[in-house]
Formats: sequence, structure tokens, C-alpha cells
Amino acid sequence: MNVIIYTKPGCGPCVKAKSLLKMKGIDFTEMAIGSDLLKEDFIATYPEQRSVPLVIINDEKIGGYNELVEYFDNRPQFLAG
Repeated sequence: MNVIIYTKPGCGPCVKAKSLLKMKGIDFTEMAIGSDLLKEDFIATYPEQRSVPLVIINDEKIGGYNELVEYFDNRPQFLAG
């Protein structure tokens, strides 16, 4: 499973999303806007995205924290954590 999470410093939902992934035992790559990539590059790649976190799983755009919770809720293999 290839997971990328786009974050920014001081983002509470970003911390929650990373914690959820860790709780599920899922390795991920964090891309911090401002240090790992420029804000302009993020906007150019995801022009419709207005907030972070943005979670991408196997090249599928999942969304933010709430969408990540829903993603796992709809996949029984992840329910046990």
C-alpha cells in the first residue's frame, strides 16, 4: 500500500490523520507543505484542494481526516486496527 499524506505545521486534522494511519499499522510518506514541497507546487498538482491533510492511497485521492475515517470504516480488513 502506497500512502502519501500532505500536511502543514500546526494542523490538528493532519496530526489526527497521521495517528489514525499509525494506529492501523500503515506506513506513509508525509509531505509537509513549506518544507518538503512548495505551496505553489501543491496547488498546481491539486488545484481543487483547499485544505490539508490530503491523503492519497495507491494513487486514489481519499481526502482529509473525515474521509480517511470513512475510507477505513468501509473496508472491513481495517476495522480491527
